[in-house]
Amino acid sequence: MASSPAEPTATVAVDSPVAFALQELTVCWDQAYEALARGDLERTAALMGIADEHLRQVGDPTADGAIEARLRSEAVAARGRLEHGMRGGLEALREELARVRQGARTLQGYKDPSHGLGGNFESRV
Repeated sequence: MASSPAEPTATVAVDSPVAFALQELTVCWDQAYEALARGDLERTAALMGIADEHLRQVGDPTADGAIEARLRSEAVAARGRLEHGMRGGLEALREELARVRQGARTLQGYKDPSHGLGGNFESRV
């Protein structure tokens, strides 16, 4: 993948459920990115489900203290890395599907005698 998770920061003593949820979000999204990079889509999906549970607990950012604001920033960065990895994977998949469709059209020409590819050869033999 084009970008990689940041180095883990030192664990902060969390004094609020929001701070804990934000730390967990960062961990889930970084691990989901790593699983995506390995091609483990089942693990990626499972981690995204866990992240969704923590996401419900993070609340409104206007009430963040200094620790929550920093943790929220780290979580946003982790989510951005994961999104970038997913978009890269989707683009690669689109390109591969386009190659498969082009190959199918090319092979269809060999199969269909109305295109004249096989018919001329058979009539001359």
